[in-house]
Amino acid sequence: MTLVDALQRVSEIRAQIAPLQGGAAPALAAATSAPVAASAAVAPTSFAAALAQAQAPMAAPGAQPVALPPRAAELMTPGQQTFATQLAAETGLHPQVIASWLLAEQSSGAAVSREQEGNHNWLNIGWTDSGRYGTAGAVWSDPLAAAHATAGWLKGEDTVAGYGRASAGVQSILASAGQPPESQIAALQRSGWASSGYPDLPRVYGMLSG
Repeated sequence: MTLVDALQRVSEIRAQIAPLQGGAAPALAAATSAPVAASAAVAPTSFAAALAQAQAPMAAPGAQPVALPPRAAELMTPGQQTFATQLAAETGLHPQVIASWLLAEQSSGAAVSREQEGNHNWLNIGWTDSGRYGTAGAVWSDPLAAAHATAGWLKGEDTVAGYGRASAGVQSILASAGQPPESQIAALQRSGWASSGYPDLPRVYGMLSG
């Protein structure tokens, strides 16, 4: 039974009961002409909104929405922003640290080109000095799905097909979650993620503070 059919049936039942109660049947707004008022506990009334909510990756238990620093948002592409906020929510890492990390990997024209390609592998997982592994996966085509896969990979899960699990050094990054940003940056620098050790990461972090 459709929503319209259900509302029509309720209206008919009310009309039948009203004479027995000595009153007139209360008017029921037609579903075809006006939306039904939703209570705070009702799911989104839009089918598209409900579908998007159902398809969105699940955040880690207890994860809360996060906001990026205004300066970071100015420097990042829309895909980077979506990826960064989701990754921060799922890992507990400081959003400004994650924004700095993303910008250290991809920024300016390189980030714009990556966005235009529809590739949201913003931390370059699988892009190694010896070749590319798992970088063509469909998971990278959506920033939320990409962030979810990245969070899982950081936790040691096999979420990047064709690349395998993260090293112990990489997995240790999340042990710094909840610690001061400086400690999280230090964890990134010693994780082995980048052969350079991210010497400029503290400077990028400071730039985003202004």
